[in-house]
Amino acid sequence: MTELPYSEGLPKPGTDENHWAFQLFVTERSEAKQALAKMALEPEWEAKFEPNSYGFRPGRSSRDAIEAIHHTLRETGKFVLDADISKCFDKIDHL
Repeated sequence: MTELPYSEGLPKPGTDENHWAFQLFVTERSEAKQALAKMALEPEWEAKFEPNSYGFRPGRSSRDAIEAIHHTLRETGKFVLDADISKCFDKIDHL
């Protein structure tokens, strides 16, 4: 069981601490289940993702994405379009 220092959120000394210990147990158990699910699902999903997808992927960062963009532009001569479309939907009639 993980020991935590006394703080405002923990029970005061002399009170029933069993409730807090149970919460710690449930939390640790939940985290263990999440880790097992991640270990089971991650390899399958990683195989399905596009190789040029970088967001929220293990072992990939924004730096990797920027490097891939630079490499693509350098090697293939493609272009990147930067457009501000934030207000373009204001003029569309949604009725």
